[in-house]
Amino acid sequence: MDRRTEVQVQTTSQPQLALDDVLAKEISTAVSNALRETFAVEVVPGPFEVGEGMVSLVGDVSGVIGMVQSELEGTLTLCLTFETVRDILPQIVGKSVSITHEMAVDAVGEITNMIFGQIKANLGQRGYQLKLGIPCVVSGKGHFVSQFHRGRYMIVPFHLDGQLFQVYVALHADNSKHSLS
Repeated sequence: MDRRTEVQVQTTSQPQLALDDVLAKEISTAVSNALRETFAVEVVPGPFEVGEGMVSLVGDVSGVIGMVQSELEGTLTLCLTFETVRDILPQIVGKSVSITHEMAVDAVGEITNMIFGQIKANLGQRGYQLKLGIPCVVSGKGHFVSQFHRGRYMIVPFHLDGQLFQVYVALHADNSKHSLS
């Protein structure tokens, strides 16, 4: 194998993202930093769960973002209640401002962007070449975000003043992208 071929193999080969302690810590750090820096609130991460199969997250407003790697696809979801969003937004818009549904949706889209931008940067430093999509926000009192996919998932719970919200990561291998050329 000549040097040019060796370099090409090294630059096209990248590690596969694992649902492990390291990723859970990066998620916890990103969520904690984003909420502390933007809203001056402290959240407490709980123990993460890894599983397989169908998952239904219940919330009132959820930010969802797609991610891809060379041979991997997945989603990242931030699922909150309106109560949680209403508790953190006055930190930046003022306590006298009434929080509207539209404000909550916009805030969750921005929070999702901030959190997952930091996660992407951290993963990039570890050699993962992830591409993230534009977040979309799903809203509606008590909506379900159901995920049934061919791979594994991780749920990282967070507590904020007695309220629970979750970050969900679902991954599966994209076998259609395997190429040996």
